[in-house]
Amino acid sequence: MELNEIPQDDSRIFRGQKKIIYATQNGHYQPSTSTGWQTEEFATHQAVDALNELTEQALQAVKKGEKSVIYYLMYKNRYDLQTLAQATGFWQWQIKRHFRPEVWPKLSKKTLARYAEVFGNDIQLLVKK
Repeated sequence: MELNEIPQDDSRIFRGQKKIIYATQNGHYQPSTSTGWQTEEFATHQAVDALNELTEQALQAVKKGEKSVIYYLMYKNRYDLQTLAQATGFWQWQIKRHFRPEVWPKLSKKTLARYAEVFGNDIQLLVKK
């Protein structure tokens, strides 16, 4: 993309901010700024809507007793299984096990503390009373 072709559509997702885009001028890449473009805004809204739907489905699964609260918090905090595993240091299979409501109450305080740190919550919020 040429420097003078960078879209400036004042995207609402940027909230008045700009982002750096690299474009060419005289055959060389140069940084420039963009206020966004409609295609990017549309794609971002679709992705956010999909994440919101997953979050709502996870909340319903927790309310029905099908999953533990970690399942909901994963989606609420915009993680997927892979990124949650990377953030916590747990294996993916361990996290899937922690999703099971019968396993959840048996988790150690150390395990809960790792989740609490990743999600930015107090450990007491993760423990059922």
